[in-house]
Parts: sequence; C-alpha cells; structure tokens
Amino acid sequence: MRFMTIGLGHCGGKIANDFKRMATNQKSFIVDVCAINTDRADLETHRNIPEGQKLLIGTGKGAAKNWKEGMEAAVQSKNNIRELIKKTLTPETDVILITAGEGGGSGSGIAPTVAEIIDELGETCIAIVTLPFETESVKTKVNAAMGLDQLYRKEVLKALICIDNDKITAHFPQKTITEAYEQVNRAAIETFINLLKLAKRPSRADRIDESELASIFEYPGFATLANFRTKSNLIDDLAAMLRHSWNGSLLADINPSTAAAALFGIEGPTHLFTTTQVDAVRRAIRESLVGRDAMLGIYPIERSRWTAYVGILTGMDVPDKVRRLLEIANQESRMHEAVLEERMKMKTAGLGFKLGYEKEKRAEPPREALLPDAEERLEQARSWLNSHQAQMKAHLRKAFQYAERLRGRRIHLDELVKLLSDELDVDDEQIVLATIVALQAEGHIVETGRNTFLVL
Repeated sequence: MRFMTIGLGHCGGKIANDFKRMATNQKSFIVDVCAINTDRADLETHRNIPEGQKLLIGTGKGAAKNWKEGMEAAVQSKNNIRELIKKTLTPETDVILITAGEGGGSGSGIAPTVAEIIDELGETCIAIVTLPFETESVKTKVNAAMGLDQLYRKEVLKALICIDNDKITAHFPQKTITEAYEQVNRAAIETFINLLKLAKRPSRADRIDESELASIFEYPGFATLANFRTKSNLIDDLAAMLRHSWNGSLLADINPSTAAAALFGIEGPTHLFTTTQVDAVRRAIRESLVGRDAMLGIYPIERSRWTAYVGILTGMDVPDKVRRLLEIANQESRMHEAVLEERMKMKTAGLGFKLGYEKEKRAEPPREALLPDAEERLEQARSWLNSHQAQMKAHLRKAFQYAERLRGRRIHLDELVKLLSDELDVDDEQIVLATIVALQAEGHIVETGRNTFLVL
C-alpha cells in the first residue's frame, strides 16, 4: 500500500517526520510525506522530509496561537498548497493522511483548507489529530474546538482519529514532556504501520487483504486505533483481551457500539487459536458491532512469546472527550470575553485622577438609558411570541440565518433592534423584540451585560 501523509503545523509536522523515519525501512508499503507550516524555524527541524516537500506559508513567524491566522495564511497560499499536494500525490496512493495538533494556530487553521483542496483534487482523506490538555489555556481550547468542528464538517474527511493528550501523564509519569510526546507519536505511527503490514502478511487462517484495509477508511465519522501486545503466557482468553484493552490506548475513549465498521488482526502462538477461541472473538466483535461491517484477520505463529492485535474502529459517534472539550471551550471563552469587557470598562472610566481646579465634566447618560423599559418590553414580546408562532416562522428563519453572519459580535440592544428591523424589513418593534427573544431561547445570542448581547 502507499500512504501520503501531510503534516500541518508543529505537532502535525513532527508526526509526519517521524512517520517517514519509521517507515523508511519497511518493504510492505511506501509513505510519501510533505509538511506545511507558518513557522520557518519549526519547519526546518523536520529532517526526514525533503526540502522540496516543505511549504512555508504566512509570515514565517508562526500563527500567534490563533486559528484565524492559520486559516488566513492557508487561504492566501491555497494555490501553493494545491501544487505541493499534487506533487506528492501519485496514481498509486491508497490513503491520504492529514496530521495536525488541534490547539495551535497553524494545525487548527490550515487543516480545513487542506481538506478542501484534497476534495477539489477528487480524493478523500483521513486525519489524526491531538487534543489539548484540559489544563491548557482558553485560547488553545477555542483553537481546538474551532479546528475540530470545521475539519469534521468536511465531507471529504472520512475517519477522524483523536490522540488524547490528557492520557500522557498516566502512561508516562516519569518521562520528560518531550520524551512523552515522542512516545505518543511512536505509538500512533506504529499502529498505522502494523495495520499496513496486515495486508502483506500471509496466514494459514483468515487474513486481511489490501482492498479490505483501504475500504475501512471510507466510513465517515470519528475513528480509533488499538495496538496491544503482551506475553503469550498471560493470555488464556483472546476475546477478553480484545474487550479489556481497547480503551487503554492514548486515543480518546470511545463507545465501540457506535462504530459503523471495524477491522482487527490478531497474532500469537498457534495453540491459542483454537476453534473455540476464534469463535469467542467473532462473537465478542458481533456483540459490539451487530449489523456492522467487521473484518477479522487471524495470524497464527508456530512459536511466539508474544500475542498482539492491531485494529481500527471507524464511523463512530463523537467521543465524550471531544464533547467536553467543546463545552469547556465555549464556557471559558465566554468567561474570558466577560473579563475583557470588564477591563475595557475600567480603562474607559480611567484611574480617577483629577486636578483640583479641573472643571467637572458633565457625565454622559449611560447607553442603557436609551431603552429604560427594555426588560418590560422584552417580557411583553415574549408573551406576544407565544401566541403568534405561526406569524413569526418566516421572520425567525431569516433571523437565525442572519445571526450566523453576526457570530462573535457584541451588540447593544438598540443596535440589535435596528439591525434586525433592516434585515427583516419590518417596522413593527413588537416583531423585532419577539425575534430577539427567540434568538435568546435558541442559543443564538446571550446577554453578557445589561441590554448587551453576544452573538454565538
């Protein structure tokens, strides 16, 4: 088989670089690699990627830990990225793999554009990304949440595999952080390599061929890998080994029952593969994946001190870890915005220093005074909305679409009334206020201060 790996940003570039290094001496498959980054110095560290397969975009100074800067750099360099991918892609390429760290500005921002280009070239792809630690900054979490959401939406992307950084401490408590990262990369890459080896490995029992291996990557949704190995004298139940070791990997924990397809390859000493044991394995897979596409390869070895399996589940629901990340990113982002807003108010108010002879300036009335009875009017609009749902349907549909265009803006109530009145082309304030009430109820806007709303 032939793999093409596109490393994006710092983390993705390191994974692609290590993939090329570890695959160099493999005879059963070929790995073509390229790397794209906004950081010149970081890009130069990838020694196993040929210089002609590296692309620097943006300013060369990085993306300031901001997914928007990474995305803007990718959009501006779209033609150059397309040429790099076309140069790396071959007619024999079986699978295109995107690698990125979700949390930085480059990987999070570039990946969606790269997926679009792959789609334009008539190909599909899979991705393996890292999730940030829960203790990382709100900016990192927002980058990760936005990057994941945009990448996941791309139809061209099939399997999306997530490495859970929060598992690093439990797996490597005494390692330095750089050693731990290297071990994580190695674990993910070795799993891919062992998967690819299955298609070339002979077996006197059931085996996985290249077409089966390629087809497993075509199921859309989240995916996970497993690569488990232990001494054979510790194993007396292959099915139990399969069940109990699945969520012990560095990947985000998953619910196997949500998978659309699975592929497993199990190897070990011949005496373990009795008809009873193999039947138990098949039953275990069937119990979790009834009605799904499940492929099993059995690889008995005459004498082996080790028993191991490698596998992949695809077409799965969103992992709980990803759901929590999205929720926390949203919550912490709102808190961060509130803090910034408070600081701006303090700055506007000044430090309170006045000279004795300075004339007192007449204080401007607060902006809230423009709508002194806003709360009462919104409450009246809420009651009116309940009895005029049918009349409001068309207005609300248009307002929800308009809110998408205003996403991220902080707007005072009087300005929001004017904007909606113009957009809906209505003069009736009751309809406009009822629309605002509906936007709040549906989670499109949230009140962050008195008569001030943030569009989500």
